[in-house]
Amino acid sequence: MSPRVVLIAGPPCSGKTTLALQLAQADDLLVDRDAIARQLGSPRNHMHSRYVTRLAELRMRALLARLQAGDFTGTAYVVRCLPRQAQRNALARRLGAEVRLLDPGLAECLRRATVDGRPRGTTEAIRQWYARSDPHGQADAQASLGTSRSW
Repeated sequence: MSPRVVLIAGPPCSGKTTLALQLAQADDLLVDRDAIARQLGSPRNHMHSRYVTRLAELRMRALLARLQAGDFTGTAYVVRCLPRQAQRNALARRLGAEVRLLDPGLAECLRRATVDGRPRGTTEAIRQWYARSDPHGQADAQASLGTSRSW
């Protein structure tokens, strides 16, 4: 039996991890670079050191390869930023994943970053995501509404 994979994408502070944690059951796999970095010993929730980020990315890619190979049979939630639709589509094809794009808007993500006390660099990362992102159709925008945590 092949895994069910849900790719949750969007800018920083869009609620990707929150949604994944809300959807995941006890035996499901969460593939989230921040969570992996914390498992590797990072004391931060976000914006880890370069070394830890590199290790977490390698571990994440190994988990994605495992999903692609069919070595996992449950449900996996993959959390990635992926600002371009082509990036999301390529990873979704590779993993056989359904895609959930969270896009609460630039102003809302910036507000959440402030409210959540996110580290320096987060607002720039949010702005970069929106600068690089593709415009998406109305269907994508509708699918992304109401999926984030309440701030």
